[in-house]
This record gives sequence, C-alpha cells and structure tokens, in this order.
Amino acid sequence: MYYCKKLIKIKIIALLTVLFSVTYTVGQTQKDSLIVFVGEIIEVKYSPEEKKEELPDTVIRNGKKVVMETITISMDSRYLAKYKVLQLVYGTYKEDTIEFIVYDHYGQPGFSKYKTVLLFVSKLKGRLYHEKYQYFDVYKTTDNRWASPGDPYKFDSYHKKELKPQKIKFKENVFYDLQQYDKDRIKALFPQEYYRISQKKAYPLVGTYIEDLFTVKKEGVLKARGIF
Repeated sequence: MYYCKKLIKIKIIALLTVLFSVTYTVGQTQKDSLIVFVGEIIEVKYSPEEKKEELPDTVIRNGKKVVMETITISMDSRYLAKYKVLQLVYGTYKEDTIEFIVYDHYGQPGFSKYKTVLLFVSKLKGRLYHEKYQYFDVYKTTDNRWASPGDPYKFDSYHKKELKPQKIKFKENVFYDLQQYDKDRIKALFPQEYYRISQKKAYPLVGTYIEDLFTVKKEGVLKARGIF
C-alpha cells in the first residue's frame, strides 16, 4: 500500500518481433511510400536508438488524478544503412544513393553480408525505414538483368504461391559457402532441385528475376502488412 498523494504507475512496453512479423509498426501502410531497388552496399553501421523524452500522461481513476509514466524498451538493434542505387524497381526515388534506418532483432542485418541486394524501404515522417527482414541477394545475369538464386519463396514459405524459378546464367560464379551448415541444414536451405552441392559449396541451378521477386513480396508479406 502506498501512502503518497500521487500514485505513479510505470508501464514497460517490450517490443518483441518475429521473423515473419506482420505488425511492424515502422513500416508505412500505403504503397505510395514504398521504394524497391537493387542496391550496392556502401555502409551498414550500428546506431543506437535515439533517446526520446517520455512525457507522463495524467488520467482520472476513481475520482483521483493518477500520473501514468510510459517507458519504452526496444528489443531490436538499430542500424543506419547507405546504399548505391543500381536499379529502381518500384516507387519514386531520384538520387544515386539512399540512406535508411534498419531495425533487426537478431543483430547485424542479414542483407548486409551481400554486395548487391534487392531491398524494400518505406517512408515515414520524412525518413526511410527498411521493411523488416525483407530482401533478396541478387546478381547480374548474362542477359544483363538482376536475379536471385534458388527458390523465390526461400524467405516466404508462409505466402508460397505458384511462381516458379527458371534456368538462369549468372555473370559471376555464384555459390554459397556451406562450411557452417550440417547435412540437415544444407538439405533444408539448399535443396537439390535448386542447387548443385560440391565440396561444401552450393551452386544455383535456377533463379528468379527481380520483377518476379517483387511480385512474391507484393502478394505475400507486403500484402499482409497492409501495403498492398
């Protein structure tokens, strides 16, 4: 029991997210805000959350004034990313480079380990934010287009539809190093219908062009998030 004139209640909000979250509050809910592009990494650096002033709210409870103080705790790491824009796939953007904020529950964003990626960002209050966990690593093909190896639904099993990959020749010798994976993990991530496994490396047999990759996201997670 408290013997003070004012009761202060502390409410802690834990922001927990999962891999296929459809409630990501930073993402814009209008398709006009979305920018989809192929980017080449310039920099992705850790940038702690900006401190925000928490203002107490006053409410009346049982005829008495109660001060409600809100403290927000984020469970995500915050990063600032800068990329060179190689090709605009969707939306409006005129600059050669783009900077945006990234939140990731698992630490360093997965897309940052690749040189070129298909990325999805949204505008919110004058700033750009990465659509959480949404990306494809992409590579130039012999017909001078961009494509990603393997299954187009490799990150979207919950929203899998009928789009099929096709035989694609990449300009580079594209492969994935499998040293860190056990046999079960290799079988799950690099199935034989999509990859040839040789000497702890996975070489893609098929791939999907970026226009179709955008369709995968548009009909799947971006639709689930209310953007389309």
